[in-house]
Amino acid sequence: MEKKTHVIIASLILSILVWLSVSMNNQYSIGIRVPFRVSNLPDGIALANPIPSSILVRVRGTGWQLASAYLSTTSSVNFDLSTFDRRRILLTSRELGYSLDLGSSAEVLGFTPDTVMITLDGVINKQVPVTPKLIVEPREGFTIVGEPELSPDSVQISGAKKLVETINSWPTQTKKYKKVMNGIDVTLPLSDTLKGIVALNTTTVNVKIDIEQIADNTYSNIPVTILNNLDSASVLLLPPTVNVTVRGGINTMTDMTPDSFRVTVDYNELLHSSSSYTRPNVVTPLDLQIISIQPDSVEFVIRK
Repeated sequence: MEKKTHVIIASLILSILVWLSVSMNNQYSIGIRVPFRVSNLPDGIALANPIPSSILVRVRGTGWQLASAYLSTTSSVNFDLSTFDRRRILLTSRELGYSLDLGSSAEVLGFTPDTVMITLDGVINKQVPVTPKLIVEPREGFTIVGEPELSPDSVQISGAKKLVETINSWPTQTKKYKKVMNGIDVTLPLSDTLKGIVALNTTTVNVKIDIEQIADNTYSNIPVTILNNLDSASVLLLPPTVNVTVRGGINTMTDMTPDSFRVTVDYNELLHSSSSYTRPNVVTPLDLQIISIQPDSVEFVIRK
């Protein structure tokens, strides 16, 4: 019984080897994706447009030839720019074929894309601010205080002149936080959408955001200041002070006093008003939300 089992297994293996030998000698057509690279850029020259990271090569050959091409670790289209002095280079299927290393003798049928445009330009450096793509949703009863603090807050970019001149800021990658009740201190990678085209002097930035519990507070007897009284007229305000109720981070408001606020009315608006009442303008520190002003309008009397 054991001898019979060995015969069956040997026959099965032999059948598979025969089938594999016949199949691998047949002709097939497949697509193989290979890396696309440019090399030997002249000094002071950079790519001015994105280029594909890979190209699909349609090939035909025996199973052995296609397996060799598919498994090759050196397959690539590598275009040498050292001999070109033009700023715009159109690579057709012919040039792509010359630059192809397939690692196999399979027949090349075509490329997708079948043409590649390469644009070159002089290199410049530029310092631009970093824009954090950080989405923060505080937990109910909490709020964001102030603006995000970035370190570094700018990045030096280097690349083709015409491209770099159009870039005025550089974003981070996007990250989202929900139901946050404590401050955020994270390291974010910078966006790499132009990788290989624009070089950065750093790849990450640190971002800090303050989160505080929300509180309401009222600041009383804040004096109302009259602006633009070039006539030096006597203006009587009734009442001369107001109370302001604001909402914001509880820690932010700890050291605030009525002097932290600026409440004003404009003399020119008083002169041309059809009413004897005006609504004061309130400037609050930081990002405080004004809940109410009491009274919400003051009476004025102008005596010249």
